[in-house]
Amino acid sequence: MRITPTRMELSKFKKRLKTSREAHKLLKDKQDELVRKFIGLMKETNEIRRHVNASIKAFSTQAGLSVAGFPYNMVENLFLSKEIMISADIKRKNWMGVQVADIDFDIKEVKPSGALISSPLLSRTQQDMRDLLPLLLQLTEAEKNCGILSNEIEALRRRVNALEHMLIPNLVKNIRAIKMKLSDNERENITRLIKVKTLH
Repeated sequence: MRITPTRMELSKFKKRLKTSREAHKLLKDKQDELVRKFIGLMKETNEIRRHVNASIKAFSTQAGLSVAGFPYNMVENLFLSKEIMISADIKRKNWMGVQVADIDFDIKEVKPSGALISSPLLSRTQQDMRDLLPLLLQLTEAEKNCGILSNEIEALRRRVNALEHMLIPNLVKNIRAIKMKLSDNERENITRLIKVKTLH
């Protein structure tokens, strides 16, 4: 880039350097805060996932025991007869300028069971299925927000790096070059004046 070594140009570069440093600090602070939130959300997500996995494992074992002795088609009809409606109110919340999902789930059983078979263990299995659903939905929301934060942190990291390793060093270099050129010009002017004085 061709630079005009004038005091006006020097002033312009100094202003850009000050603005770039302020922007760098703001973006770095935002990045650090989002990383802190991301780590917290990841811990929360992992905890929900562990709970879900443990519940599914326990549920699978219990489900196998609860249907033992019943014909397959009767068990299938029993579980299919329980219709569950899920409504989701999907909103957004703001985390330091980042829009993340805020989902309110409403789960309703809209069709009662008309099945002819039942047992305490089978009823418990059905209840565990209903209890597992909100956890699965909660896990979905948490994982979605982890993805959103991860993408935003990556974008911020690129912008912070561009400022830190490219724009700011280039501005510093240009300011130094203009200062050196202005100093050289000043020395040349002084030398010229001394020569003129000597000649007169």
